Amino acid sequence: MNPRVVWTVARTTFREFWRTPEALFWTYGFPLLMAIVLGFAFQPAPPAPLPVAVLAEAPEDLRTALTASSRLAVEVVAAAAADAALARGRVAMVVGGSLAEPSLRADPTRPEAETARLLVERALRDRRDGPGTVHARFVAEDRPGARYIDFLIPGLVGLNLLGAGMWSIGFTLVMMRSQQLLRRLLVTPIRRSEFLLGYLAGRFVLVVPESLAILAFGCLVQGVPFRGSLFAGALLVLAGGLAFAGLGLLVASRAKTMEGVAGLMNVCQLPMWLIGGSFFANERFEGWLRWCADVLPLTQFNRGLRDVMLEPGGVGAIAVPLLFLAGFATVCFAVALRIFRWN
Repeated sequence: MNPRVVWTVARTTFREFWRTPEALFWTYGFPLLMAIVLGFAFQPAPPAPLPVAVLAEAPEDLRTALTASSRLAVEVVAAAAADAALARGRVAMVVGGSLAEPSLRADPTRPEAETARLLVERALRDRRDGPGTVHARFVAEDRPGARYIDFLIPGLVGLNLLGAGMWSIGFTLVMMRSQQLLRRLLVTPIRRSEFLLGYLAGRFVLVVPESLAILAFGCLVQGVPFRGSLFAGALLVLAGGLAFAGLGLLVASRAKTMEGVAGLMNVCQLPMWLIGGSFFANERFEGWLRWCADVLPLTQFNRGLRDVMLEPGGVGAIAVPLLFLAGFATVCFAVALRIFRWN
């Protein structure tokens, strides 16, 4: 082995990296920036009150006992609304019964269920007769449509569409540009709109079946219900796939290097992974964080798919997320068409 050759290769590789601004920023600048942003957003703070629902028909003393606890955010709702809130993850537990014989209902597979049970029992104990034992009846929520797996499957479909739209379309497009394949098309009579529409359609055909496979697995193997309109669900998957494919097309419309497009994709995907509502309900957020979560296309897709899967609704029930995703896809494609470059 010739050390001189090894040193020459290492020096050349380092210089090539150092002279690439995209690689420098996404390797050193972006992680530092994310550390600053996330450190500010999740700085040390007292634990937020845990949301619980109390049935409207419950006696006043039960509601007063739970409201007195600073660790609980109590919402008094009807039975049907409580079931929906528990299924969507907006509350950790539903409390009914009476102060003497309380009834607690939650999905034990959710990580916050045990914490909610301990906090509720402590609040009831303090209200009744101080330290002692509270004999509360705990009901495990295991009905199809109200379990955590029923909440998770739509989120996994959304994440699959997001990843496939970004990487399958955006990453491949930049690879074609870096290999000068797009430049060869520049001398042909093909228009940008024709190429982008055809490229989007060809890749999109490969994306949707993956989502259908996840839905089939959830419904057939895990028993996840699909109570709404199949047409509405298919329409939403189509709109979501186009929205994420359009986003992938947008971030890849001018990127010239793999490092550049990978960084841009991480910028787009990371917020949606964190607050897009795939693994936990983002409706508990407040203030600017709630607003940021609501304008994410992944949030709109997840909420819409859960609405059509867990409730017997049709196209009208998902009109808002459907229009949002369609508009988002249109804007992304229009901007990508305007700024797209062949080389």
